[in-house]
Amino acid sequence: MKGLKGLVILLLAIVVISGCGANGANKEGSNNGGKEQAAAETASPETNAATGGAKTITHSMGTATLEKTPERVVVLFNGMVDISVALGIKPVGAVESWDEKPFYVYLRDKMEGVETLGEENQPNVEAIVALKPDVIIGSKLRHEKIYPQLNAIAPTIMMEDVFSWKDNLTMAGEILDKQDEAAAILADWDKRAEEFRTKMGDKLGSTEVSIIRFEEDGTSRFYVTGFAGTIFKELGLGRPEAQQVPDKTVVNVTTKEQIPLLGGDYIFDLTMERDGEEGKKTQKDWTSNPLWTNLDGVKNGQYHHVNAITWNLGGGPLAAKMMMDDLFTYMKLN
Repeated sequence: MKGLKGLVILLLAIVVISGCGANGANKEGSNNGGKEQAAAETASPETNAATGGAKTITHSMGTATLEKTPERVVVLFNGMVDISVALGIKPVGAVESWDEKPFYVYLRDKMEGVETLGEENQPNVEAIVALKPDVIIGSKLRHEKIYPQLNAIAPTIMMEDVFSWKDNLTMAGEILDKQDEAAAILADWDKRAEEFRTKMGDKLGSTEVSIIRFEEDGTSRFYVTGFAGTIFKELGLGRPEAQQVPDKTVVNVTTKEQIPLLGGDYIFDLTMERDGEEGKKTQKDWTSNPLWTNLDGVKNGQYHHVNAITWNLGGGPLAAKMMMDDLFTYMKLN
């Protein structure tokens, strides 16, 4: 009998070990790894429901399964930092801002204690590993090449680009179970945008706006799209025909003879303090040229040096709101 009992115990042990092996294989093949996945597998449906429930999200580079509402969030582009703050989420880690490091002044008080992860174009993968995130939010535009590395650390969700803030906000709301908050932000924005269009009236269809910047190397550029360009398109503001260049975000303008390419009824200049003395020198050099002073926007007093952080680099709903406030002021709609 003892021998028979021992055989039964041995067989039961083999079954248990086989079952554990199968569960381990499932975890390895999942977008999720380690403790979070194991906890989700042993949690009751009630527990999962209380924490948001498991869901699979389709993104620009595949799918990611989240077993619960993420608590340890890593964000890898500046627009998502803005979005996180707007949704009331403090990431455990985020890339540094392009200027005003480590985080833009308008976000800084909400980012105290957040680990910095290097630049948006080249985040510190080792630092991300150390944070043990539940989810990583990046952008195909910036992080396509390192997506496999990131996805091996934690479920990684990739936005298509860094400046389509409304799409990115909606996706973030889904990821972070903040759908209601995201919807409220968008509703407020849509109301403000409609107010802008109403107050512009007939001028909306005939007004052309230009977004430019002067460079340290003595050249300039105009923006075809980007963050501000996306907002202008939504509002119905036109762009000069010369600046409607397909498949381009920015176009470099290398000689002063091309200054007419920078024109518009309103000219918004994104040249920054961080561009240094050389950038300011270029700005002064070009704006003192007779071709510049002949541009419609300049002649009509509608050349404006704007905040490049909220107009170009912030990339989220908080920056968009500040840019919209500027437009009401510059276009005398208040």
